[in-house]
Amino acid sequence: MAGAIIRSRRLTNPMEHTMEAAQRAAAREAWLESTLAAMERRQIAKPMPLTAEASTRRFTRIITDAGPLVLMDAPPETENNAAFLALAPWLRKHGLHAPEVHAADPQQGFMLLEDLGDHLLGTALANTDAAGRRDLYRLAITTLIRFQCAGRDDPPSVPAYDRARLERELGLFRDWFAQGLLQHLPPDATWADTVAALTATALAQPRACVYLDYHSRNLLLLEHGGEQVLGLVDFQDVHAGPVCYDLVSLLRDCYLRWPEAEVRALRGDYLEAARAAGVPGLEDESAFVRGFDLCGAQRHLKALGIFARVALTRGQTHYFDAMPRVLAHLAEVLPRYPETEALGRWLASEIEPVLPAVLARHRAAS
Repeated sequence: MAGAIIRSRRLTNPMEHTMEAAQRAAAREAWLESTLAAMERRQIAKPMPLTAEASTRRFTRIITDAGPLVLMDAPPETENNAAFLALAPWLRKHGLHAPEVHAADPQQGFMLLEDLGDHLLGTALANTDAAGRRDLYRLAITTLIRFQCAGRDDPPSVPAYDRARLERELGLFRDWFAQGLLQHLPPDATWADTVAALTATALAQPRACVYLDYHSRNLLLLEHGGEQVLGLVDFQDVHAGPVCYDLVSLLRDCYLRWPEAEVRALRGDYLEAARAAGVPGLEDESAFVRGFDLCGAQRHLKALGIFARVALTRGQTHYFDAMPRVLAHLAEVLPRYPETEALGRWLASEIEPVLPAVLARHRAAS
């Protein structure tokens, strides 16, 4: 059952990959040099690689004589650079703190961005008390509501978070976490019922602009005009989708976990403020809570699949660290609803007991 070490899905020709990486690095350096020259800037310190993420994008801080910039390397084969370039000025127009794009070559996938620093919301949340957390989350909620109101009043041209995408994301759990990592699939009927329930619930929610990855590692604390604000990154996947999606992404974060009483209180703070701001579709609180729970479950199943995929294909086993936390979120929510209770039982009985040993074996083999 569980525990087979998957090596076949790694890159099969490391030499070829190394050559491609070297060619891309040379192109990136040439573009950076010519772009800085055109901007009449020069580097005055060694570039500083920034923390990598689960996508194929890479970021480097470039220290110049006119201040720092961030070089984003976003391969156009895998990253939506056109959306990033369209959404960055839209966000800024509406008073949201996305980075200014100083230069871009979307065909190659290179951009020079305003440096928003690296004071992550997640770091601040992990180093304060409950009162401090509530203040920080209220800042994130205020920012989210501003984003949703901008989407209501001046909707950007973004795709729908539709059935095909929802089902494709759920497939990541089945293909990469259950089969790829654990080699143990849920019963077909259980999985089919879960997919149907989660998809139907998401599609039934009132529509809003959905950031898609609105969580503590994509939000940066900044000072602007003497006030603390949030800087936004990783916004290229904005969709039109469930109004509850970004809130559950924020409050049931894959990288942080708080007592359910805190989550409920913050959800109440959001509902009060969002209703006052005129965010539509929030009249029925019980329907919102159901959507919040089940859209969160869909997101967490997707996240388990993504974490397994990047660990198995790129050797980034540090994503294993988040898996027990994500499973704990699912263990709390799935038993609440008849449509998802069976999958919750399967995870509790078949997966949670064996997962630590499986992860340990993969770490040892990576």
